Amino acid sequence: MGSELRLVCTGDLHLGRSPSRAPAEADDGACSPRGVWERTVDLAVDREADAVVVTGDIVDEENEYIEAYGVFEREVIRLDDAGIPILIVSGNHDWDLVPDMVDDLGIGNVRLLGRDGNWERHTLDGHNGARAHIDGWSFPAKQVTRSPLSAYEFDTDTDDPVIGVAHIDLDATESRYAPVRTAELRGTGADAWLLGHIHVPGTRVDSDPLILYPGSPQGLDPGEPGCHGPWEVTVDTDSSATVTARQQPLAKLRYDTLSVDVSGVDEPTDLPALISERARDHVQTDVDVETVDHVVMKLTLTGRTSAHTALRDYREDILNIERREAGVQVTIGDLTLDTRPDIDLENLADSDGPAGYLAELLLSIQEDAVRDNHSDLVDDAADTLEAVYGADAYRELRRERDQFTRPDEEDAVNHLEQQAQLVLDKLVQQVEGDV
Repeated sequence: MGSELRLVCTGDLHLGRSPSRAPAEADDGACSPRGVWERTVDLAVDREADAVVVTGDIVDEENEYIEAYGVFEREVIRLDDAGIPILIVSGNHDWDLVPDMVDDLGIGNVRLLGRDGNWERHTLDGHNGARAHIDGWSFPAKQVTRSPLSAYEFDTDTDDPVIGVAHIDLDATESRYAPVRTAELRGTGADAWLLGHIHVPGTRVDSDPLILYPGSPQGLDPGEPGCHGPWEVTVDTDSSATVTARQQPLAKLRYDTLSVDVSGVDEPTDLPALISERARDHVQTDVDVETVDHVVMKLTLTGRTSAHTALRDYREDILNIERREAGVQVTIGDLTLDTRPDIDLENLADSDGPAGYLAELLLSIQEDAVRDNHSDLVDDAADTLEAVYGADAYRELRRERDQFTRPDEEDAVNHLEQQAQLVLDKLVQQVEGDV
């Protein structure tokens, strides 16, 4: 019989935080970090896991500490009753909160690894005799600009598997949140790395070594789309320390993106049926209806339509479109109108005047020739966006690099295209109204 270690891994719980743009009908408990944390513990107990591993940012902020403490304590006691240890590291959000919480809890099955930024090894003995070394590192401050791997000195020349656990920003060399290169992780000789900080889940490397971001078990905003939930990590100690990971979709609230081509739609009143149909297809095809209760859509409307300008007047009505499919409630949390006027740009570009100029600009953008034909215009747009980005009003947002990024040339071109489309549509409508 093979010897395996069974781990349940999660990270970036952010207990105390509520998912943004959640519909009013969503259960605040079930569709929250608290709810998915409770279901994660259910999973660990049901699977008789050898340990639960949390890769940092258990607590969202200091003002939510009391709520997070109670929720965390309750589930840790359940794990303790089941004989399941919980191994954790602190992240940049809770670097100063988690050590105090662990000390105050005083529960023997909770182990904080790498306190004060000092790497620490914990040897985990599983239920069936399997063993692995868990090497962990915790944030010692709110910001860490150097790679913590520079101080990693553990011996990986051992018969037992070695699993690294840390809250780091992978392949982001200028990050303030423990930047580490993939090559550094490979160079340690560890058999797998379980990481925190990135909220979108997924394996960065499938093997040699396995590198996994479990992500937030509950998506927290539209920037964290798709399936979320803890991961079951299996360490086969009889097969050259083979490590595999499988996600368990336990999040009941899901964010998704949906693009709908409205070409040929002449009346905005025709949109609800079309959007509802596309939402139904998405739920049936891409959503696990057994676990998900709510889907919040980030909707983009594309295509050429004579209703291009009128759609702006119906924006709020589109945002209020809802659908229930197979027990899943679908709401629209965000709307991008990326439609184009139903205009023959090629013919119009041959004409003189503002309309001809705008048509030629749009064709240049579509043909990726805008830099060649309108370099000064692109530069002006880029300067304008940069000035907005640097405004004092957005100082706090700039601190969250993953939420508010510096605009680049692609953003400037997109801005030009959107504005040119709107102005051209208005010009064409004025001409038609004068006829």
